[in-house]
Amino acid sequence: MAKLDPDILRVLPTSHSPVKWMTTPQVAEALRHLNITVNHVKTVQRHLQALEEQNVIISRRAGTALEWQKKEGASGIAARSGNLMTFDEALALQVLRRFAFKQIPALVGASLRGLFEASESRLKNAPTADGQRHAKWDRKIAVVHGGFELIRPKVREDVFQAISHALFTEQLLEVAYRKQSPADPVRHTVMPLGLVETTDLIYLVAQVPGKPAAVMYRLDRMEDAKVMDEGFTYPRNFSLKSYVETKKKFDFFPQGEIQLVLRFAEGAARSVQEAPLSKDQTIEQHDDGTTTVSATVIMSERLRWWIRAYGPYVEVLAPKQLRHDFVVEAKEAHALYVKSRS
Repeated sequence: MAKLDPDILRVLPTSHSPVKWMTTPQVAEALRHLNITVNHVKTVQRHLQALEEQNVIISRRAGTALEWQKKEGASGIAARSGNLMTFDEALALQVLRRFAFKQIPALVGASLRGLFEASESRLKNAPTADGQRHAKWDRKIAVVHGGFELIRPKVREDVFQAISHALFTEQLLEVAYRKQSPADPVRHTVMPLGLVETTDLIYLVAQVPGKPAAVMYRLDRMEDAKVMDEGFTYPRNFSLKSYVETKKKFDFFPQGEIQLVLRFAEGAARSVQEAPLSKDQTIEQHDDGTTTVSATVIMSERLRWWIRAYGPYVEVLAPKQLRHDFVVEAKEAHALYVKSRS
């Protein structure tokens, strides 16, 4: 990138600026206001045309004059690289956009939107074989969740924007929240601590002022959200990572550790052999082809759902209460199917 280009990008407006376009003489004048020597307007014009060829800026015709506008994000990575950004940077931004953009705070996401567009353009117009290989990579990767996916409930965009803003700036948040449909929403004032995305839902982890324990709110159940003027001090002893991994709150109704013992039918234990239930998992193979697996896990509804997914190919041996619960469920399921045939 030529020496004058970063300064031109510095003065050019974007589509979100109060004044959205500048003519070439206006760009030259703005540079002079920054004490940058500009001897000829035509020099500025050449730089502007070169930047447009690199897809950093755009132009439009206004009568006989050309007006210029900077693309969002052009003064960031683009300004420090002679070729806008490397293909690796462009690909990394596209992967981020595809797999994690919903989790990025809205304030940050808005500023990144231009970089996402610039990276897309960089890969789309790659002139070299190396660049074209980078452009194809994003089409060669996908994420498939292990569970059966439902149609995700919609989250209101204004609600997500307000939550992201309050989370990012650490301000109190007032939400209108309904526990389940069609219940009337109840207003809560909370300190937003984090966003957690599961397979089907997005949750806000928050703390009610004056109460020590964090609570979870489903975003799709929020009728509205309002950022309050009052800020708050983020709790020093709170860790979202610990809340998710240690407290097991997203396993639904955790009930403490248990020693789980399961006997799998022949071939059915392959998944836990490759992805253990816990670090202390042990496996015992039997002559009849079955496999007994023992592991220390957190008892929860999610664990029950996971065991149920194996149907008749797994038997709960311990703990006794969990085995009893599955015996009762099996009898009830059998009765249901017998009844349906009569």
